[in-house]
Amino acid sequence: MLPFYLLEKIIKLAIDKKKVFIFIIFILFYFSSPSISVTNKVLVTIDNSIITELDLKKEIEFIKFINKSQIDENSEKVRKDIIESLIDKKIKKIEIDNAKIEITDKEIENYTYNYLSNNKINYEILNAFYTAKQIENDYLKNIIIIEIGWIKLIRRMYESRININLTEINEEIKKESINTENIEKFKNQKIDLERDKVLNKFAVTHLDKSKKKYLIKFL
Repeated sequence: MLPFYLLEKIIKLAIDKKKVFIFIIFILFYFSSPSISVTNKVLVTIDNSIITELDLKKEIEFIKFINKSQIDENSEKVRKDIIESLIDKKIKKIEIDNAKIEITDKEIENYTYNYLSNNKINYEILNAFYTAKQIENDYLKNIIIIEIGWIKLIRRMYESRININLTEINEEIKKESINTENIEKFKNQKIDLERDKVLNKFAVTHLDKSKKKYLIKFL
């Protein structure tokens, strides 16, 4: 609610007819501002970065939109889990920037297309969501940039350490009784799956290590 002393000052200014226009613009701006519904207080600091109540609100709205489901926004566990996710994204972004990972527009375009297709969402629906919730139009794009950058960073750092047990894969191929013409395809798929599993483990470990490098304070 607008503080009485501030409202009183504004009314006094409005008495001067020359300032009536300013008065009207201020009132319209104030009551149309998203900060009325959400107090944008700082929830977490990560060195020089911050996570605010508004960041949390946007993320909740985005998750509800993507999952097509409701979330108990008053649940402390829900809030805590989403704040932790926002912290992870902030730290990933810092690490990506520090490593100077390059991401092309084509990579972003392809990832976005697959992401929206998998979630059965088109750009029209996405843009309508942004408008309805007053969320910036590059919200998903920023999430995708972090995801692509993080994958590239982990691969750059750990792919050379991956050791795939080809003997086990060959044994599995024998057990599956796969047709000769499909053996190579199946083998490559199994190698890719095993590589992804190992990289995912490295990604979790690297994120945990990275979090220890920064001063994270809950306010």
